[in-house]
Amino acid sequence: MKIDIILNEFTSARENAELAALAESYGVRAVWSASYASERNPFMSLVGAADTTKKVQLGPLAVSPMEMHPLIMCNSLLTLNEMSGGRAMIAVGGGGGVLEAMAGKRKKLAENVGECIEILRGATANEVLNYDGDFYQVKNYQPRRWATDTPPQIYVAAGRPKMINMATRLADGLMGSDLVPSMIRNVAGLAEKGLAEHGRSGEPFAISNFWAWHIKEDKEESMREARRELILRGMLYPNYTEVVLEKEESDLVQKHMGAFWRAFGDRSGNIQGVPEDIVNKLIDRISSTGDLNDIDREIERMKELEAAGLNEIALRVHDDPATGIKLIGEHIVPAVQ
Repeated sequence: MKIDIILNEFTSARENAELAALAESYGVRAVWSASYASERNPFMSLVGAADTTKKVQLGPLAVSPMEMHPLIMCNSLLTLNEMSGGRAMIAVGGGGGVLEAMAGKRKKLAENVGECIEILRGATANEVLNYDGDFYQVKNYQPRRWATDTPPQIYVAAGRPKMINMATRLADGLMGSDLVPSMIRNVAGLAEKGLAEHGRSGEPFAISNFWAWHIKEDKEESMREARRELILRGMLYPNYTEVVLEKEESDLVQKHMGAFWRAFGDRSGNIQGVPEDIVNKLIDRISSTGDLNDIDREIERMKELEAAGLNEIALRVHDDPATGIKLIGEHIVPAVQ
């Protein structure tokens, strides 16, 4: 299973360049830069990394055509691809915090994202692209005059059947978020079915998983960070919490969603009104959290996720990302990649 790194959104472009070089030195496959409403541009954040690295792939995660027109997305992606010598990639999704900040609304996700990917694909063809879709139009587009590198790898940020099916028709892979083994088996099964339906059985197809990495030397610090970020794990939607908790426990989490958001917003990790045992179950089951004594357990977890159907995993580092990358590089990469 290939190991990717998702960088902390609070790091600067200069720091990203250094962190990408560090990740590459450990044999990490790819480095992703997350897209957030109030943070740095995820394409430009990787420009420096294109210069400091030679092999690692580089990509923004996840960008929505409802936030950025596919033509502008193409130009940004292909420019990064040119700067990195054909190592760019992208995960395209339905939109999250950026779309919310724009007061935008999601609409027909699979169809919308599908048109975007068709344009991304068409942009690297030798012919002039004229595209007339239900959502997007492109006229006389011909970046192939200068975009001559290996085409970028295209992922769909997907977890639901319709998006997965669209990904198997158009994309190089898909990335779920915070998926536990039972969820991965379902996604892998749907992907296999979709690839067969679209005549792509046997073709390389990436199945990845955005996964939180909180392992630190100090276990208390690790737990605080995990508690702070817990609301983002599958956004704690019922279809996630009911998989990893008893129904009554899941219902209690849903009742106290505001407490999880406050723990994230004030960065305290203090989740009021939810028993510690329930919080700890969530942390244990949908993130990698603990100290160095838990490394072997996390290696086994990665192997379990791979056995369930993953062939890649994207580990999201948080505070002190350099130390996180070193731990992943020294322990996880040699054991599972």
